[in-house]
Amino acid sequence: MRKDTSDDKFLKKLGLTLKEIRQNKGWTLEQTEEHGWPSWRHLQKIESGKNITLITLKKLSLVYKIKLADLFEKIDTK
Repeated sequence: MRKDTSDDKFLKKLGLTLKEIRQNKGWTLEQTEEHGWPSWRHLQKIESGKNITLITLKKLSLVYKIKLADLFEKIDTK
């Protein structure tokens, strides 16, 4: 079994933070599509700690109406 790297831990933390933001809005995964996200299945992978590009993160910040700087601040405080 492979040990989690610091990158894996960061991605998991990022995914949990994005999930928390979505849930605080009261949205299900499926409802994110109603708010402009193209695929709830893709978001589900991101929230579970799969790799994410900076462009995808930027697009999510627009859907959630949150600044990238605020998102990274949330990750740092967890």
